[in-house]
Amino acid sequence: MAEIRPFRGIRYAHSPESGGNDLALNLCPPFDVITPSLQRDLYARSPHNIVRLELARRGLAEDPYLSAAETQRGWMQSGILRRDDEPSIYVTEETFEFAGEQLIRRGFIGALRLEEYDREIVLPHESTRAEWVKDRVRLMGVAQANYSPLLMVFRDDLRSTVGGMVTAIAGGHPTLTVEPPDQSALRMWRVTDPGTQDVLASALSESQIFIADGHHRYEAALRYRSLIRSGREVAHDESINYRMVLMVSVDEPGLITRGYHRLIESATEDETARLKAELARRFDLVPWTPPDGSSSEVARAFSDALDHRNGTEVVFGVAGLEPGQFHIATGRDLPQVENALEESEYSRLHDLLIDPSIAEDRRESAVNVQHDLDRVLESVRSGNASLAFVMRPVPMKEFIGIVTRGWRLPPKATNFFPKPSAGAVIQTLEGNI
Repeated sequence: MAEIRPFRGIRYAHSPESGGNDLALNLCPPFDVITPSLQRDLYARSPHNIVRLELARRGLAEDPYLSAAETQRGWMQSGILRRDDEPSIYVTEETFEFAGEQLIRRGFIGALRLEEYDREIVLPHESTRAEWVKDRVRLMGVAQANYSPLLMVFRDDLRSTVGGMVTAIAGGHPTLTVEPPDQSALRMWRVTDPGTQDVLASALSESQIFIADGHHRYEAALRYRSLIRSGREVAHDESINYRMVLMVSVDEPGLITRGYHRLIESATEDETARLKAELARRFDLVPWTPPDGSSSEVARAFSDALDHRNGTEVVFGVAGLEPGQFHIATGRDLPQVENALEESEYSRLHDLLIDPSIAEDRRESAVNVQHDLDRVLESVRSGNASLAFVMRPVPMKEFIGIVTRGWRLPPKATNFFPKPSAGAVIQTLEGNI
C-alpha cells in the first residue's frame, strides 16, 4: 500500500533582505546531470544556488559533504531558507521545449514512504552504480536533507481523480512562478488543506509507484534508513522513513522520454574492432546523410530519422563507424529471446554488441552514457569518442510491462525529460515529516 504524505518543506524565502529573492538563479538540475562546466556556471550564477548543496560529490571544498551541511545551516540561520509552517503538498506545472514544441507537465510533490522493492509497491526499472548510491548516502548523513525530488510515475484511476484534482489546483493563483535559465519554467501551488491532501493520497494508496528518474537517490534513502535502524528504533512518522518525490501520471501529456546514448570513449583498438565486427555481423547498416545546418539541427534530424520503435524491431543510430559518417543500424536475424526485457533495444545493444566486445571490468570506463545528443555527436567529431550508439526512447507501454514484472533494464536506459529541478522544495531528514 503506497503511503504519500504532506510534509513541511524548506523553501527559499522571497524577500530582498533574505538574499533568496531571485529563485530563478538559485535552482539547478539534479546532481547526476551537472557537468563540471555547468557546475562552475551555477556557482557563478548566484551565491545561493542550490548546487552548493546538491552536488556535494564534486564540491569545491576539502570536505564537500561538510561544506554542504554548513552552507545549508548558514542559509537557514540567515533566513535565505525557511521551513513551511504547515505540512503541504506542492502541485507543480513545468513548461518546457521538446522537439520544437512547448509542452506542460503537471504533478505534485509529496513525501512517499520508503518501501523495499520486494514488496512490489515501489518498482525500479534499472540497475545502479554503487559509488553514486554511496555518495548520496554520505550527503544525507552529513547534511540531513534531500534537495531534489525523485520523478515517480503512476497509473491514475478510471476517473483520473489525481489528474483532475491537480489540473483544478493548477487553475488557481500559484505560490510561485519562476523561469530558471536552461531549465523548465516552474509554477507551484502549495496545498495545505487536509481534505485535498487526503484525496490525493488516498487515490494512490492502492497504486504501484514506478521510479522514472532517481534510482540512486531512492536506494540511498533505503540504505540510509537501514543504517539508522541498525542503531535505534525509527518511528513511523520520522522523516527518514520518507522520500520527497514528484508524482506524475503515465497519462500526463508532458511526460516525455528520450534516448540515453552510449559513447565508446576509452575502448582499446581491439575492443572497438570487436564492436564494429559484431555490428556488421548482426545489423544492416544504411548510411545517413546529415542536412546542412547547426550541430543541434543535425542531432534533431538524426533522432527524427530513427523514429519511434515499431513492435520488437531493433534500430539505433551509429556515429563514427567511419570518420564523419552516420549510419542507421537495423537488426538482422537476431537470436530469439524469451521476454520483453530481453527484447528491449537497450538489452539488445548490451547483449549483442557491448558485452561480447568489452570485458565486464572494462565496461564502466570504456562506455559513457550521455543524454545530450549534441554532446554525443561532438564527442565523436572531436575524436574524444571512437564510436557512439544513438538510442531511441523506451516506449511507455514497454516500460510499464518491464517494470511490473520486476525486471531491470541496463543502467541509464530511460531518460524522462525534463528532470525536476533541485531547490524548489527541500526535505529535511531531522524530526518528523
